[in-house]
Amino acid sequence: MRREIAPRVRTLLNRQNVTWDDFHRLLSKAHLRLEKGESGGYTVLAIDHNIRVKASDVFRNNFAGKINRQTTEAALGPWAPASTSGYEADQHTAQHSVQHDARNSALREERKAQRHAERSSLMAEYNQYRNQQRAICKGLTGEGREAGQHLMVSLRQKKKEIRASALSWPDKKVLLSQAAAQSVLEVRALKLSVQKRRQEAFPKNLRSWVVDRAAEGDARAAAQLRGWRYADQRNQRRLDARLEANAMHIGPPPDHDGSADWADLAQQRLAAQQKQQALVNQIAATRIWTIDRKTGDVSYALNGQVSVIDRGRIVTVLNQDKAAVLFGVEMAVQKYGSRIACDGSVEWKRMVTKAAAQHGISVQFTDPEMQHALHFLQRLANPRHRQQERGGR
Repeated sequence: MRREIAPRVRTLLNRQNVTWDDFHRLLSKAHLRLEKGESGGYTVLAIDHNIRVKASDVFRNNFAGKINRQTTEAALGPWAPASTSGYEADQHTAQHSVQHDARNSALREERKAQRHAERSSLMAEYNQYRNQQRAICKGLTGEGREAGQHLMVSLRQKKKEIRASALSWPDKKVLLSQAAAQSVLEVRALKLSVQKRRQEAFPKNLRSWVVDRAAEGDARAAAQLRGWRYADQRNQRRLDARLEANAMHIGPPPDHDGSADWADLAQQRLAAQQKQQALVNQIAATRIWTIDRKTGDVSYALNGQVSVIDRGRIVTVLNQDKAAVLFGVEMAVQKYGSRIACDGSVEWKRMVTKAAAQHGISVQFTDPEMQHALHFLQRLANPRHRQQERGGR
């Protein structure tokens, strides 16, 4: 009472136009009641437990001493005992609130358990679907292998028949060559057919499968999509809070439905770009990288300083060094595809556009101005176009 109720009493009595009803209502919320004795003293009663204490012991600032008690009485007016019916009403309200909270808590737990069960059943169905499709793909591979072996056996038999024929050796060589060429075409057609059938039967990833199920009216799949959307929004807010202000942030367009996994781009990029060998070597030599274990961000250092950060959803370029800009653009294209969105100052966007044009990166910017500038730079890079421009002048 001294720690929790007494501060509330002091706050209440500091207000204007406070009455004894307000005081009794405050105490009733804590299952307490104030009573006044015949000698003028006050007692606090714990309703749920037959315990009484002097008000001056627990509310010392307002009831301890004659002066404090008179100040309190002057603020509250003539003494009015707590209304039994009012107290019971407050108790009923409090009890109803507790019961309501308990029901809400039980309902939340029930819904939580239901969502968990629905997710579990949905994942079980997806695993069953994936295993079935994998089995189909495995069967197609086996069928293709058997068909290939049959083609090889048929080729050997045909060669054997040609060699055993009464034709001249030059004619046999022609027939053997034709048989081998025909076999190559048949094997290639077989491989393409098996590959196509495997691609059609290959299991979809989880998100695509859930999207299809939601489109078919599966309430569990729709709920799972909502959960993923909320999680994506939370992750995006956390990511936005970490982004540097004076940097270029490159990511997928708003309508991007997912991104491929990215692994060790430093060992793969610039294979066909040898126009500026010094810059190529500078980027290809990148080996200094660190991982933030809390966020999963991967930081890459160029020229001794952190220049590019791979945050999964966004690639951030921290400095305007040519190697860093090129590295960031290529990483974004590798991760998100040829269509990317750039967020940064005009100077940053100009550098990104120039790097893409100079190094022949196949990219499409969602920013119309950047895309227009890229086309202009690409036309200028064409020698025939430059001659036409000069001739027109």
